[in-house]
Order: sequence, then structure tokens, then C-alpha cells
Amino acid sequence: GYIAEGGKVEELTELVTDYIGNPRCVLMNSCTSALTIAYRISGVGPGDEVVTTPLTCIASNSPIIQLGARPVWADVDPATGMITAETIEPCLTSKTKAILVLHKEGDPVHMAPILELAHARGIKVIEDAAHAFGAKHAGKNVGCHGDFVCFSFQAIKHMTTGDGGALACADEDDYRRARKMKWLGVDKFAPTSSSPWEDDIAEWGLKANMNDLSAAIGVEQMKHIDFIIGAHHRNGMRYDANLRDVAGIGRVPRSSDDYSAFWAYSMQVDDPKGLAKCLADIGVSAQQIHPRNDVYSMFAASRTELPNTDVFAKREIALPCGWWMDESDVDQICERISDWL
Repeated sequence: GYIAEGGKVEELTELVTDYIGNPRCVLMNSCTSALTIAYRISGVGPGDEVVTTPLTCIASNSPIIQLGARPVWADVDPATGMITAETIEPCLTSKTKAILVLHKEGDPVHMAPILELAHARGIKVIEDAAHAFGAKHAGKNVGCHGDFVCFSFQAIKHMTTGDGGALACADEDDYRRARKMKWLGVDKFAPTSSSPWEDDIAEWGLKANMNDLSAAIGVEQMKHIDFIIGAHHRNGMRYDANLRDVAGIGRVPRSSDDYSAFWAYSMQVDDPKGLAKCLADIGVSAQQIHPRNDVYSMFAASRTELPNTDVFAKREIALPCGWWMDESDVDQICERISDWL
């Protein structure tokens, strides 16, 4: 009969923290809320700047302007579609408060040089890991690298609570602030008085907590998470093997030290719309998952030249990679692509 945030949220929090290996994790009602709070704790406000990627869901970047700041677009690596320390550095100014990186389609970003660059300047690094729950980078789970890591448990993600998300923090003080900010600035589970409302509320927060109905779904989902992530990874690696020697395909380079969650299989071809139509003829949906954000009029004040993004965005297509597919499904798609090329 308990519906609000309670025992089930606590149970799911323990499962998620154990899984990613970071005990400083706060469950929320969406990844967008997690990102918004991460920006807030990073000090992002009116007149500030956030260096970010244009190739992501608009939910990664809309909180920046909601907080009165300005996104500054870093160009991407033309092979991966992700920003790098080299593309970030020219964008940094005295107004930069945070850097947002995206683990694109479950492929981990190369974090060490970005963290070194940012922390030398006192800048927070926020990871959008909406597609990367279960991914590993440099021997550690995604969720244990940057200052903040934001996960999505929305309906079509690897792990779903119907809708939901989580914010993992590197710093204990940031974690304590996040616990308050996700519920109106109050940590109702650690009051210093008999009622949390009797404590001082130092800063405003969102109504962004997860509830027990959503968490109950997540608790059951976590029983299957190894199978789900493993199946996505298996299918991604099979695409890699099948398409390795096919001319006309730009494959994402992946480190042997990383473990991609392969939310989808990202690649590049000269005519992605033509390939999408070809695959649609056999009942397979393939597309660019998130068109570039920098062309939207809401971000008009931030427009700049992004030559690598121009090239990558025109050629990008993502293939389905889900747990519901088996090896024969992947092989059939690869054969169709080879014939089309």
C-alpha cells in the first residue's frame, strides 16, 4: 500500500549502488532531473557556460539554458561522435562551470584526459550515461569516474523503472546535497529534528524523487540485468565482427579495456537514409538516434562552426542491438547491409 518514496526505493538504491560500485547514488524520477541537479551542484547559473556535446538527446542540454547558462559546443571526434579533451580545451573560459560528456549509445568516453583537464581548472565533469548502464571503462564500471554520472531508467533503456533515473556522485558532500535537491531541498530520511521540515532549508530543490511503484519495477528488472547487458554486448560485438571488413562502413573504434553496453550499434555510411529505407523493407528500424542539438533555434546564441560534427552527423546511423535479438537477427541485418553497399 505504500506508493511514495520508501522501502522499495531504498531496496533499488542498494541494488544499483552495488551493481555500479558507487555507494553515493541517488534515485530520481528521470535522468533529466539527475542532469539538472548535477549542473546545479556544479555551480551552473545565470551567465555561466557549460562545455558540452551537440550529439546527444536534448535533455542533456536543455537544463543548461533553464538554469540561465549557455551551452558551448565542443566538436566531436569524427570516428566516435564524442567530444574529447582536445576538442574541449579550446572551449574553456573563465565562465566554464562544468563539462558534459556523453557515453554515446553505450560506448564509454575516454575519461582520464578529460578529468585531468577539468580538475586542473576546478571544473566539474558530468557524464550522461543514459545509454551506458552496465558499461565499463578502464577497469571500472561507468558510474565511478566523473564528478557526476547520470543514468536513465526510462521505458526503453537497458534497466527500466517505467520512467526514472539516478545520479552517482564522486564526492560525499555533493552526494548529500543531491539527496536534498531531489526532494525540495530536504533530506527527509536524515532529519536532525523530529520532522525534516523543522530543519533549515538552505537551497531550493526539485520534486524529483523516485516513488515505490517505479522502484518495484526496477527491483524486478535488476534480477535480469546481467542477461540484458550481456545480450546487448554480444550483439554489438557480432555486428563488429561481421562488418569489420565491409567497405564503406565507418566503425567506432573501441578499446579492449572497455566494455560497451551497446544500447545501439553506431556506425557511419555515406547514405544513412538510403540504408534505413533498405532495412525498413525487412522490418528493421535504423536511424540516427539523436540529431545534433546545435541546429535548434532554442540554442541559436551558441551556434559555432563544428566541422567534425558536420561530417559525422551526415553519415551516422544506429542499428538495433537489443536483448530480444539473437545471432541470426544480427547476421541477417549484416547480410542486408553488405548487399546494399
